[in-house]
Amino acid sequence: MEIWENQLTTEINSGCFQLSIVAASAEVGSVEYILRIEKPNWDRVDYVMSLEGIKKLGERLLDLYSFAEEKLRINDKRKLKEFLTAKNLAEYALLKKALKIS
Repeated sequence: MEIWENQLTTEINSGCFQLSIVAASAEVGSVEYILRIEKPNWDRVDYVMSLEGIKKLGERLLDLYSFAEEKLRINDKRKLKEFLTAKNLAEYALLKKALKIS
């Protein structure tokens, strides 16, 4: 039985923690997609994700990126906290996309 892993992407933060997306297989035709978090001492946690889970996570990350790239200055922390919800981020990203198309 062939066992393999491919790191599809990895990000390392300033604390040397790594966040990776890994494709792994322990048998023919069975691929698992793993969200892996590694500490600087190489301890790690693997979270096996479904394809639907990857899609949802990716969509939310794109929504957050769309919001964050505007570099808005919101001084009212309470209002910012109220705005930063999954629903609001998705609606913001859709609105921003629609305005760019027009």
